[in-house]
Amino acid sequence: MVSKSVKTYMWRHWYRSELIPLYGICVGAVGVCAYFAGRALRGPDVVWDKANNPYPWIHVQQNETTKLLDVTNRFEKPWTRGRL
Repeated sequence: MVSKSVKTYMWRHWYRSELIPLYGICVGAVGVCAYFAGRALRGPDVVWDKANNPYPWIHVQQNETTKLLDVTNRFEKPWTRGRL
C-alpha cells in the first residue's frame, strides 16, 4: 500500500487541473511518434530494387531535372523513374 503522505504529494503536484492539458498533449505527441515509427519500420515507402536498377541516378540524362520545382528552367524535360 502507498502511504498517505505519498498520496497527498502525488495529488497536489501531479494531479493538478492545470497540468491535465499538458499531459494530454505529451501523451498525444508520444502516441503520434510511436504510430509513425511503427509505420516506418513495418512498411517503408521507399522501394529498394537492387536486382533490376541498383543505381537509378546513372540513367539521368544531362538535359533532365530531378527537382520538383525548377526555378531557372534550364532543363528540357523532367526526369521520370520508368525503371523499377
